[in-house]
Amino acid sequence: MILDGHAHISRESYSSVEKLFELMNAARIDQTVLVPGGTVDVRRMTNYVIGKEKPVAMEPPNDYVLELVKKYPDKFYGFCNINPNQSENDALGALQGWFDQGMSGLKLSPMVHQFSLLGKVSKSLADLCGQLGIPYYTHTMFQASASTASVAKLAAEFPKTTFIIGHLGFGPCDVEAIETAESKDNVYLETSTANFLAIEQAVERCGYEKVIFGSEYPLSNPRVERAKIDVLNIPDNQKEYIMGKNMLNLLQASVKVV
Repeated sequence: MILDGHAHISRESYSSVEKLFELMNAARIDQTVLVPGGTVDVRRMTNYVIGKEKPVAMEPPNDYVLELVKKYPDKFYGFCNINPNQSENDALGALQGWFDQGMSGLKLSPMVHQFSLLGKVSKSLADLCGQLGIPYYTHTMFQASASTASVAKLAAEFPKTTFIIGHLGFGPCDVEAIETAESKDNVYLETSTANFLAIEQAVERCGYEKVIFGSEYPLSNPRVERAKIDVLNIPDNQKEYIMGKNMLNLLQASVKVV
């Protein structure tokens, strides 16, 4: 069973559910973790990452993700996206509300929403994720406010919370991401758009149990991202954990996958 641990979905044509189903079939992917897409134009992602442009954030379509999770329960899990630039009560109420309706995790976007991972609201969200038993997934950035070091501090402060570093930390941050996951039991690494050498190093240093396959649809193609895992020089049973079982263990903490 293959589970894509990170795909963006929206009503935009370039990130539609119809296109995702086609790519899932082509890549032989059984299930996918959906996160809200369409909050920025991913076709301009390079300009956002290097700071050439500042993204104009749109409201994340959490309702659409939940709609698809309920419509295709055998195909999708959903992570809600919450903007920490609001009151603590509102942010926590939103997370609790989406969880109660069927969401399985939290996705934060520091590049889009421009907040500090070590801010009060982000920390409170991390604490609540630990109480609910759901993953806290975040991107990291070059800026200190959303650095990999910030995730390491969160992981130390909230040991009961599971943290997933998206995209293996992004480019030059991958070394720090690997070091963080290697030293913190509650930090995992998601592979989408990461280079092959970084993925190989992550498996070697952190163990296959700490690495999660993701596609970053529609920015990348699930077949391309899966190929990076397929060609790893590790036993097939270890690839099975990377390509599904590790994420399932986090999504279904009370039902261990063996």
